[in-house]
Amino acid sequence: MPELRAFRGLRYAASGELKDLVCPPYDVITPDDQIRLHERHPHNAVRVELPFSDAPGATAGHRYEIAGRRFREWCDQGVLVRSDRAALYVYRQDFIVHGARCRVEGVIGALGLEPFGAGILPHEHTMPGPVEDRLALLRACPVNISPIYGIVRGGGALLPYFDSLATRPPEARFVDDAGTLHRLWAVSMPAEIDMLSGAFAEGPLVIADGHHRYETALAYRAEMDGAPGERDAVMCFCVDADSEDVHVLPYHRSFVTRAGPAELGGRLRAAFQTRKVAPGAGAAALAASRAAHAFLFLLPGEELLVEVSLDDVDARVGARPEAWRRLDVVALHEVVMPLVAPEGVERLSFSSDPDAIAQLVRSGERTAAVVLRPLRASDVIEVARAGERMPQKASFFWPKALTGLVFRPLT
Repeated sequence: MPELRAFRGLRYAASGELKDLVCPPYDVITPDDQIRLHERHPHNAVRVELPFSDAPGATAGHRYEIAGRRFREWCDQGVLVRSDRAALYVYRQDFIVHGARCRVEGVIGALGLEPFGAGILPHEHTMPGPVEDRLALLRACPVNISPIYGIVRGGGALLPYFDSLATRPPEARFVDDAGTLHRLWAVSMPAEIDMLSGAFAEGPLVIADGHHRYETALAYRAEMDGAPGERDAVMCFCVDADSEDVHVLPYHRSFVTRAGPAELGGRLRAAFQTRKVAPGAGAAALAASRAAHAFLFLLPGEELLVEVSLDDVDARVGARPEAWRRLDVVALHEVVMPLVAPEGVERLSFSSDPDAIAQLVRSGERTAAVVLRPLRASDVIEVARAGERMPQKASFFWPKALTGLVFRPLT
């Protein structure tokens, strides 16, 4: 079962500058973001999370060496200071969505590693490239730079304790460029640590963000078997999805097909209930659809609302668990795409920003794009509990847990 442990964290000495020192997780940092964050501060966490190689003709591994050397320098120079006491870290984000005040509050700790199974569950498939990338970085810089993100169905048991923290000054407090208020409390009293750890012990804990980093941690532990250090855990931000405002946005898709846009549109109309919507009205039509599964296909010059029934999905994958069959992304990959693009797709790309994938279609770089509806955190948990995984890039948890609030050394 999930075991969340206290650890002696490394934190920036200049806590008042955290707004300029933190960054998002590596996998949502765009090339432009990478440049901007590098230029924002010489000690910004992106310089170890996603470093550049500054040597002409350097090998691909050179940037990992840079990250490791830079991190050691920050420790030696006092940029980062290690706590003298083990702690769990309560992390709270306050933000506004569609005019409503929301929050996500949880606990950052060292999550004991175990194979995926009863205690810790994945919810989507992974790709080998990111695991290789993160493993190379971990070898060069043996530290958990950013926390993975895990969710449980905890029934809100920690809410009274979280509310009590309002009377304690946090160790860190700042507002980011998007207007989100971030606060961090270090909790080192043994009784409080036991209470916080116990709140997640029943599990199962579902990996929301960080599948590749969790698999990286397992691989690193295996290859370093017997070496001294703290490689039997990974830093994790644990959140109770029953009580927190966890938003799960979809990853929209864009792609190239051998069939042209006109033929692709004809196939959609022939196979499913399809309605052309006015330019710019697609998002509203998608949100208003009462179909079991609905998608907005973006083709050059037109937007098509495509609706798929439960029977369509059950006819193809009816033996699979219901929680998995009821996902729009499953209907897309298992029913729609095999019928309308049987030749397969090329240059498949993902984005949580529908405008970004629409621009790829308008520019002619992609044949079409698909906008999906958002998920619920409970959907993700129930699919994982059923022993299934979603297709890759099925969910985008927001807001992200920032990188740089606390680091967890492995040596």
